[in-house]
Amino acid sequence: MTGRRIFITGVAGFIGSALEARLLQLGDEVVGIDNYLSPHKTRQVTLNARSGDVRQPEFLLTRAKGCDAIVHLAAAINIDMVNVLPEVGWDINVRGTMNVLEVSRRLDLPVVFASSSEVYGTWQSGQYPDGISEAHTLDGQSPYAASKIAGDRMCHAWAKTYGLRVSALRSFNTFGPGQSDDGYGGVIAKFVRCALAGRPATIFGDGTQKRDWMWIDDAVDAYLLALDRPFPGPVNFGTGSSHSVNTLLETVAGLVGIEKDCIHGSPRAGEVQELLCDNRMARSLGWTPKVGFEEGLRRYVHSAKAQETDSA
Repeated sequence: MTGRRIFITGVAGFIGSALEARLLQLGDEVVGIDNYLSPHKTRQVTLNARSGDVRQPEFLLTRAKGCDAIVHLAAAINIDMVNVLPEVGWDINVRGTMNVLEVSRRLDLPVVFASSSEVYGTWQSGQYPDGISEAHTLDGQSPYAASKIAGDRMCHAWAKTYGLRVSALRSFNTFGPGQSDDGYGGVIAKFVRCALAGRPATIFGDGTQKRDWMWIDDAVDAYLLALDRPFPGPVNFGTGSSHSVNTLLETVAGLVGIEKDCIHGSPRAGEVQELLCDNRMARSLGWTPKVGFEEGLRRYVHSAKAQETDSA
């Protein structure tokens, strides 16, 4: 479908701005809000974006009127920050999500909600040998994960109680150009920045922790799918392969053409040890990841080098 008017919370962020760009290419109109605390590093959003916060329900209602659907991406997304300020994470991720759901209910709009693989905690490989399925226990290990579990389950409750049309995406770790590489940025962005600058990267713990890293375009495809057809329940989106942080740094170093160089910090409190996506439900809905781990890293490093050249 094209010609829709889509309201995106968190439109200036990494995923929000990428989704906006794709929707505009498809001929849709995007209305957005963002507090601009974690904007995409390079992409400019349209004039239809307004500065605002999901903790402002009347502002949300005003912006959502006349739209065909809501994509709720706005969140306090950094686990370390929410560990330090759990009340902020709860206020944005739980109260903010309730505000979005209530606006959706008042306007009778479908909602696409950005849940997270963090809701599962560490993969229980003995019980789920093929990876984390949607039936995996919700065992979040951090205040951030707890707040996303609350948002995820509120979507379920609002759907059951009020008949709200909600599609929840439990996406695994997403990366790509424009992701923040500051203190609260993504690990891939940080590692690439350090490698290009010739500085050692910091690994928290021993580096054996594993993640299922998904390229940004594949993540955007998942949101487009959710806008086109409601999901029967929460759906996992990930590649189905996991790689350790040590492997990640070695691969980045090789792509940049340097030796792996790192220092080790103390393990992060509440950090998940391993995530591996069982994406069979997503595939049954017509979604397939197109970019693998090494190809995604190659593209990211190429983009980061080009950005350095442009800014020199």
